[in-house]
Amino acid sequence: MDKIKLFLYRSEYQYIEDICKYIGIKIISNNKNELINKILICFKEYDEFKTKNLNKYVICNQIGNKGKEGITFLVKFRNKEYAMKRFNKKKSSINIQKEATLQIKASTSGISPKIIDVDIVNNFIVMEKMDKHLIDLIKENNGCLSDNYQKQIINIFMKLDQCKVFHADSNLINYMLKDDKIYIIDFGMSKLIDDKLIKKLNTNTPNLEFMNLGFILKLKEFKFNSSSFKVLLSFVSNSNRMKYGL
Repeated sequence: MDKIKLFLYRSEYQYIEDICKYIGIKIISNNKNELINKILICFKEYDEFKTKNLNKYVICNQIGNKGKEGITFLVKFRNKEYAMKRFNKKKSSINIQKEATLQIKASTSGISPKIIDVDIVNNFIVMEKMDKHLIDLIKENNGCLSDNYQKQIINIFMKLDQCKVFHADSNLINYMLKDDKIYIIDFGMSKLIDDKLIKKLNTNTPNLEFMNLGFILKLKEFKFNSSSFKVLLSFVSNSNRMKYGL
């Protein structure tokens, strides 16, 4: 804080005024020292919030591997366990908020973890903790995914289309289980299904068409049993079945 204070006092008045306008400080006086004090108060409040909001969570351990945009941790708050997705510095606050907003839309339909906290200062989202990855369950069952789970996957795609959220990432690690129910996670690539997207993709059900196809192709890529996509395949067009050898 001392370095910031020294820098501000050495700066020209116009620069101080520009900072005030940028961070929303109302200028009612052209007194440089008064404006600098207001800026320093804002910095102090920012630091206090940043420290307080991050420190309220006790980080237990990392969950899974490091992703392109960050790392997920198991955290505790008031004796309850949650998953905290911490983003790297390249992820803008706008995109963090967008990801959280789209996941919240999906969570209201009961198909993704509920968002507990969104912090665009510390760059994290806290959400419900899941039990395990779906891909691990498939491996435990000798490469088989039951009809019941396949129907749950279809239900997820249908509900995503209904709530106008195109997930857009077919990676199998984006499906997790809690109490024997499948949830979809990681909305980092997601888009709102609007008129522009519908026109571009030529469908108003992109999850049922593209996400379902992508899910099947990923199962094939892992050489899982063909029975694992028997139900899913009934929602794929004949032309795509021929095109992808399904």
